[in-house]
Amino acid sequence: MNKKTILDPKTFLLDKPNELISLDKWQKTVNLLAKVFHAPAGFLVQFTPEEGFQVTIASQQSTNPYAAGIVIEPAANIFCRKIVETGKPLYVANAPIDPCWDTNPEVHNDGFTSYLGVPVFWPDGTPFGTFCVMDYDQTEYEPSYLELIEQLKDILESDLTLIDLYGRMQQLAITDPLSEINNRRGFEVLGKQRISLAKRNQAKLGLCYLDVDNFKQINDQFGHKVGDELIQHIGVVLKATVRQSDVIGRIGGDEFVALVLLENKNDQTVIKQRLQKGFLSARHSPNLPDYSVSIGIIDVDLNTDFVELLDKADQEMLKNKKPV
Repeated sequence: MNKKTILDPKTFLLDKPNELISLDKWQKTVNLLAKVFHAPAGFLVQFTPEEGFQVTIASQQSTNPYAAGIVIEPAANIFCRKIVETGKPLYVANAPIDPCWDTNPEVHNDGFTSYLGVPVFWPDGTPFGTFCVMDYDQTEYEPSYLELIEQLKDILESDLTLIDLYGRMQQLAITDPLSEINNRRGFEVLGKQRISLAKRNQAKLGLCYLDVDNFKQINDQFGHKVGDELIQHIGVVLKATVRQSDVIGRIGGDEFVALVLLENKNDQTVIKQRLQKGFLSARHSPNLPDYSVSIGIIDVDLNTDFVELLDKADQEMLKNKKPV
C-alpha cells in the first residue's frame, strides 16, 4: 500500500499519463526515426501481458495506418510480439515470403513488407515493448541502421530510468526505512490528501494511534536488534490489517498511526480488535519477546488541524496505556 512506483509496468502509459514523461520529445524521436529510415511508419509500442500491445507513439505521417492508442491483443502474430518474446532485435526485409508471418495482420491486412525493431526495457530489465519502423516495400538496411535505431531507443530507456530513480528518491523521502511504511512526513502528506478526499465523498474517517508498551525495557533487556525486529513486525501487522485505501505511518520510535475509513457505527471497535488480534497472533514468534500495544482511536473531524488530530488520538491512546 505504501510502496508505490511512479510507473506501473502493468498499465499502459497512455491510460495513466505521467507529467514527468515528455511525450512530445518521444514523438519527435519517433518522427525522426521514420524520417531517417525513409519509412512510412515508425512506432514506440508498449506491452503488458494482460492487455497486449498498445501504440504509445506513432509517427505523424499520412502513410501510417496506426494511430497512438490502438491496442492489439497479446496473442496476435505481430512483429513486436516476436521481439518481446526473444528480447532481441528483429529485422524482416521481406515478410510475405516467410511462412511464419502468414497470419500477421500487419502484413496481410495492412500491406507491410519490411520491419525493423529493437526491444525497449524497463529499468529492472523486464520488457517495456518495442521501438520500430515498418515499410510497405522490401528493404535492405545496412548494419549502421541497426546501430542508429539502438541509439535512438537508448533515449527512451534513459527517460524511463530517470523517472524510476526520481520515484525511488521520492519514496525514500516519505518512507521509514525500518518499518517500511510511511514516515511522519509521508503520513502527513498522504493523510491530508485522504482527508480532502473524504470531504469530497462525505466519508467518515478514524485515526488510530498505537504505542508499544514498555518499549524501552524491551530494548534494554533484549537489545536494539530485537527492538528493531519488533518495529518491523508492527509495520507488517499494520499493512496486513488495514485496507488498501487506508494510510499508515511510523511517526516516532515506537509510535504508529493509521488513518482508516469508518463505514459502520461499530467500526472503531472492529478495527481496534483486528489490530490487537494481529499483534497477539504474532506474539508467539520465537524471534520476538512478549509485548503489548496500546491503541487509541478517534473519529476524525475533517475540519480539524492535522497536528491537533494526532494529539487527540495520542491522548486517547494514553488512556489505555499500560503503566511501566
